[in-house]
Amino acid sequence: MINHIYIKDFAIIRELALPIKNGLTVITGETGAGKSILLKSLSIALGAKTDKTDVRSGQEQSVVEVELSVNGKSDIYRRLISKGGRTRSFFNNEPMAEQPFRELVNPLADFHGQHEQQYIMNATTHVDFLDSFCDSEELIQKTEAVYLELSQTISKLEKLIALQKDAANRKELLQFQIQEIQAIDPQIDEDIDLGKEFKRLNHVDELIATIQNLNQSLTENDHSIYRQLSSSLNELERLAKYDDAISPFIGSIERAALSIQDASAGMVQHVESIDIDKDHLQEIEERLHAIESLKRKYGGSIESVQSFIEEAENDLAELSGLDQKISELELEKSHLIIRYQKFADQLNQNRTTFSQKISSEIELEMAELNMGGAKFQVQIIHTEDNSSFIKFEDKPVKYGAKGYDKVEFYLSANPGELPKPLAKVASGGEVSRIMLAIKSVLKKSDPVETLIFDEIDSGISGQAAEKVAEALEKLSQEKQVICITHLPQIASRAQHHIYIHKKLKSEHTEVIARYLDSGEKVQAIAKLFSGESVTSEGITSAQQFMDQARG
Repeated sequence: MINHIYIKDFAIIRELALPIKNGLTVITGETGAGKSILLKSLSIALGAKTDKTDVRSGQEQSVVEVELSVNGKSDIYRRLISKGGRTRSFFNNEPMAEQPFRELVNPLADFHGQHEQQYIMNATTHVDFLDSFCDSEELIQKTEAVYLELSQTISKLEKLIALQKDAANRKELLQFQIQEIQAIDPQIDEDIDLGKEFKRLNHVDELIATIQNLNQSLTENDHSIYRQLSSSLNELERLAKYDDAISPFIGSIERAALSIQDASAGMVQHVESIDIDKDHLQEIEERLHAIESLKRKYGGSIESVQSFIEEAENDLAELSGLDQKISELELEKSHLIIRYQKFADQLNQNRTTFSQKISSEIELEMAELNMGGAKFQVQIIHTEDNSSFIKFEDKPVKYGAKGYDKVEFYLSANPGELPKPLAKVASGGEVSRIMLAIKSVLKKSDPVETLIFDEIDSGISGQAAEKVAEALEKLSQEKQVICITHLPQIASRAQHHIYIHKKLKSEHTEVIARYLDSGEKVQAIAKLFSGESVTSEGITSAQQFMDQARG
């Protein structure tokens, strides 16, 4: 339901803020005052196409905004139109791309007349209308659930069958890859540890020679550091007899000499322990090469090699049980097809049964609206598909989440005319009345809460006008209905009356829209009888129409 509309710098409208009430609201006013412009701006706020000419002369952009409530929650839909033709859309102040915005607002309101944005004109929605009329909601839910399960099963089956076609080659490759990795069986960080060991053994001759030379320099030869320190100690001990301050230095040199002696002994021990096994060096080199080869093939690290073999073993196990799994899925698929076929057949029976009923009821409504020669049809169409598992009348047909029926509404507005798809019927007051008939029959199943009619009273008067007024009033008990009218029959039945007129202010035209009180309503309806110059006869007629509508 629309709660509020705000318009700024749109066409001839400078600025307009207007609450929109529930029930039946009529809009009247002098010719050219901006009635249709008001509805056009409303349609644009709800996703209709825009044009740079919609921007008020001399302004940079237009703003059209509506506040709507659905299930008690209010949201704001806004569109900005620049004078260059660019349009930006916002939902609750958050920018949205045009297509998602239209999809969001499309089911919220139906426009009938000059600026159509009809939810019901979209043929893809017709099956939903018919199913609601048939009260098939529970059956639809079952069908959708089975369809989803069937689709998932078929997808799994197709993947397994594709695997099966190349299963032998795939199994052979997986077995080779697993065996190759298992033969090496690399461990985490093994490549790092082996690399260190390889470097050490590859430089063992240099290591031994260097340590031996260092050992000579440290302790072995006549001029070794150890012997020089020992000589220095003897000198210091001699001098310490004359100077006590030298004693601490003696301790430091003694410790240094012992450290050198220990280091030299340790290096000798280390050299003696080194295994100069060239075969072992070659073994390390070969294993490093094997590990690096695996890493290059299977992801670049030992971790990735281990992950690969785990996945390969799973794939191999899956391939080994492939035939069994395919058989199981084929059986599951067969059961799901039977269930789906059962539900789809029930939906088809329901739709076929109720299609005539809904057609008859809509034709009766059209007859009440002075369209006695109009014919309404519900066509249920099936598309052959030789690859399909689902059949209609023993022929394979295309199917989906809602069965195998494609539903579309057809209409012949005048006797002798061939029925045409609803979406291809020309716009205008006649179509608006057709829509009113459809909406009257489908009001319980139609999710749209707001209906807006522009030219619904075009070409009718007298009894037909009264019937249209009654239909609108009745429809407004279930929906929010907004209607531009030139007929007193319709205006007198409205719960709310908006009057629109133009006002010249500072050499600029402004559009004024306001709700009328009961006394003003009489005057406005009288104008529909007698024109702008209200006569006493017009007042009397207006009052009679309002009294009749109340009573």
